[in-house]
Amino acid sequence: MGEVVTFVRIPIHEIEQWVRGKHLLPKTMIDVRLESDFLVLYFSDRDRDSMLSTGTSASLPLHRKRKRKAHHRRHRTKTRGWEIVSRFTNKKGQTCAIYKPFVDALSRPLSDADQKMIVAKILKANGNKPSDATVNYFLENTLEYLSNVTK
Repeated sequence: MGEVVTFVRIPIHEIEQWVRGKHLLPKTMIDVRLESDFLVLYFSDRDRDSMLSTGTSASLPLHRKRKRKAHHRRHRTKTRGWEIVSRFTNKKGQTCAIYKPFVDALSRPLSDADQKMIVAKILKANGNKPSDATVNYFLENTLEYLSNVTK
């Protein structure tokens, strides 16, 4: 079973306005940090640039912590068991592996629609769920390889 996660996103300026409504604060918010279980807002009568020029910034945080990017799963095409016929650099400058099932299927003359259908069928047979971009990638690279070989 999956877990349901609720995501709440509140702009910092809304939190700043809420805090200002409850407290008498200096005119400029100069920094925001997340420290353990607390959101810390730093306020000053002078803005941050003037504090840097006067040299009184020793106790103030100068750098915000970088936010970690969310982990995105890469969807790689499964090619296990396919023999590599060749590796070459295509016209877009990408280094590509050319696989035997595609070479065998596309070496005979077929219509464009049939070529796409065959490439998609080969990818699906190996447990992939190919997008149009993936099908085009394998189709174009194999056709480019076959045209270079026949020259």
